[in-house]
Amino acid sequence: MSRIATIFLLLLAIGLAVFVGTTERWRSSPERTIQPGSPLFDFDPEDIPHIRITNGDQSFRIKREEGGWILETTTPDTANPEAVAAIFKTALSTPVLDRIDPSEIQDKQNLATYGVLKSTLQLDFKGDRPLSLLFGKVGADGNRTYVAFEKSNAVYLIPNDLAKLIAMPSDNFRDRRLVPIDPDRVRRIEIVRGSTTLELENKGRGWQIIKPLDAMANNEAVTALLQKWSDLRLASIDQSNKKTEASTSPVDQLSEIRFFSENLLEPSIISIGKPSPDGFFPVRLQHRNISGSAPPALAELITIDLDQLRDRTLARLNPDLVDLIRWNDGGTKTEIRRHEGRWSGAIEKFFQILAATKSSRYAPATPAELAAASLTPPPSRLEFLSVLSENTPEALAGEHPVLSLAIGTPQADSTIPVHIEGTPEIAFVPASFLNHLPAE
Repeated sequence: MSRIATIFLLLLAIGLAVFVGTTERWRSSPERTIQPGSPLFDFDPEDIPHIRITNGDQSFRIKREEGGWILETTTPDTANPEAVAAIFKTALSTPVLDRIDPSEIQDKQNLATYGVLKSTLQLDFKGDRPLSLLFGKVGADGNRTYVAFEKSNAVYLIPNDLAKLIAMPSDNFRDRRLVPIDPDRVRRIEIVRGSTTLELENKGRGWQIIKPLDAMANNEAVTALLQKWSDLRLASIDQSNKKTEASTSPVDQLSEIRFFSENLLEPSIISIGKPSPDGFFPVRLQHRNISGSAPPALAELITIDLDQLRDRTLARLNPDLVDLIRWNDGGTKTEIRRHEGRWSGAIEKFFQILAATKSSRYAPATPAELAAASLTPPPSRLEFLSVLSENTPEALAGEHPVLSLAIGTPQADSTIPVHIEGTPEIAFVPASFLNHLPAE
């Protein structure tokens, strides 16, 4: 290669490097890239590990952690995810209405004209390329604000929305949810009122009442209850009354609610005191170690009782598990079996009727109540059985009960008592249920 060609290539490389460097500075420079009509910010919220807000003497940080956002102040607490989302949404949708070019600002002292030289309100998205955003004076119309990025001489005019949002006290960014639950991920609920406990559990096959008795729960009713708890917000947060872990309950505790979620290591526990004359309840959120007040709507949730949550369906039965139906009525026995692995249309309809049959009332299955319902012994019994033709590791060949219903005599209120073997209650269902019992 000739000497002239070598020099030419060297100059070309130097020129390319200068061009790339200049282009990169132009690309990353707020003065060149943020023009009127463009958004003030351009970033992915997932790339932001924390947000810092400075408002006069108040400065606090909202930090992303694995379980959510944490508000870091003198009294750290869970941050309101809705408020954090609002900051991101407002920032990313804030347009530049006008731009004062650095060439129009002779020196930094001229920045004082726009109030950004000694800004008392600042916003910093950690991880975003620009530095802190400095908020200055409000525009002449009162609806716009001058802002500038730190170490930049360009000034922008933007709507007031972002300034109004971050100028709120730090307490406004605290999580106002009474319980930080996802209704779909709660697996156990304990409602303690005095010496009584209502406990429900969901092991993935629907909700079941565990205490004060073992009974089916109404999945829709429990889901609705959880949604109401999830939607409930604190009316106030009492930071001056922050207590130690040894003192975790409000005075005159009325009840305690515990939520156990599959995605949380610790339960969410709320202690609830007696309501004040205005109907608001003092509460203690033990999982956050804070006190506050909850609105009167809380009364409906803490007075929920067994009857409101139980499933009044007579029985849950999976027809696929049944191979034989046996009906003993007095001295008559009727047996109905699957035919070639299928049930007749009449039996399929009966399964549907059984699933739709509801109990109107219940009685404890004590010896006296069983006798009063003519269930000792019952005049009729309806059994659903599975039949194994050969031994398996789980069970021996032969008949195995799936569901057994002891049926008493009709009552004066046109109901008929039914006792499911192994359950603590007698269910009273419409006597017309007997009209749908299958024949051969």
